[in-house]
Amino acid sequence: MFKRVLYLTIVVAMLLASMPLVASAAPPSPVDCEQDYTVALADWLSKLADLFYGDALAYPAIALATNMKAAEDSSYAVIVDPDLIEPGWKLCVPSAADAEALLATSIKIHMETKDIGPNNPFWQIVWDGAEEMATKWLVIDYSVNAPTSEADVDTQIAQVEDAITLGAEALVVAPTDAAALNPTFDRAKEAGIPVLIIDSNTTWPDKLTFIGTDNVAGGRLGGEYLCANLAAGSPVAIITGQETAASIVERVQGAEEALAACGLEVVAKINGEHTREGGLRAMEDILTANPDVQGVFCINDNEAMGAIEALKAAGKNDDVLLVGFDAIPDAITAIVAGDLEATVAQAPANMGRFGVAWGLNSLLGLPVEPLTDTGTTLVTADSAADFQ
Repeated sequence: MFKRVLYLTIVVAMLLASMPLVASAAPPSPVDCEQDYTVALADWLSKLADLFYGDALAYPAIALATNMKAAEDSSYAVIVDPDLIEPGWKLCVPSAADAEALLATSIKIHMETKDIGPNNPFWQIVWDGAEEMATKWLVIDYSVNAPTSEADVDTQIAQVEDAITLGAEALVVAPTDAAALNPTFDRAKEAGIPVLIIDSNTTWPDKLTFIGTDNVAGGRLGGEYLCANLAAGSPVAIITGQETAASIVERVQGAEEALAACGLEVVAKINGEHTREGGLRAMEDILTANPDVQGVFCINDNEAMGAIEALKAAGKNDDVLLVGFDAIPDAITAIVAGDLEATVAQAPANMGRFGVAWGLNSLLGLPVEPLTDTGTTLVTADSAADFQ
């Protein structure tokens, strides 16, 4: 009998250990302010934490308490970056006991991008920005994942589902597809998990916010550069990407609007699959079918780097104006070398930073603006040095 009970106990324990965790949102509980404090010129949070608690690393307690107080009283500051406070801001300083409780909080924020950082410098910058912000707050349990291809929608769905199951309290997602993740986002909503969208928008109506580039405006910048440097009627091409992603559709839309407005003729649109290899193949195909093409807009710089290789191999790098998108380091180097005419710069680090910051603040009860435009800039030989 004892052996049977022991066996059943072991089996039950193994089953419980193998069961997935149920998602639950558990933001820190609001605390009272032991005192209010007005920021002076030479103040910073770690200095104040050392003053009030004898521990410089206790600064997140003041930031968390202040933000939670700001959710109910607008006279308090809203702290986005714990390294940045301004003179005159009103802070909430909790008691030592409340500060200890706040510092014991672990807030799970998961970020899901379209591709892994090592595959694409753009996503690496997004990852770095998010990790930098999460690290500053100390109390954020940050995780990141992505498929290894921007076309792998199914893997991204599975990874976001896993994040929900494992207890993510906020999701920051760059969707590979504008609609395919909607059922997964519905599941997050049912679990009380806010969903923040970065880089590429979604059709899901209940997103907390969109943080990213105005991709139509960015595509238009690229198209307008070709317009300014080519005669009306000149043949041009577009190397596209995964067009179920809203960001790609919008970049192509912006470029096509600009090209149509100035009378350039789009003779080819080919998917470069977001990679150098794909960009090389697409450029080769364009040259084969349209050897007189004079300009090409690429939806990202990885494709543009591959297109440069194809143009050089065909001896046409000096004959075709090439414009990329993202301003990755290799693209800036190529502009300086004269191999690439221009690229459209985004602010990918801010997508990661604001994704984490707004996710945290939403859990603290603060309102989040429905749109954060991180901006676009055209980078040419005249301005490339500013981006090195």
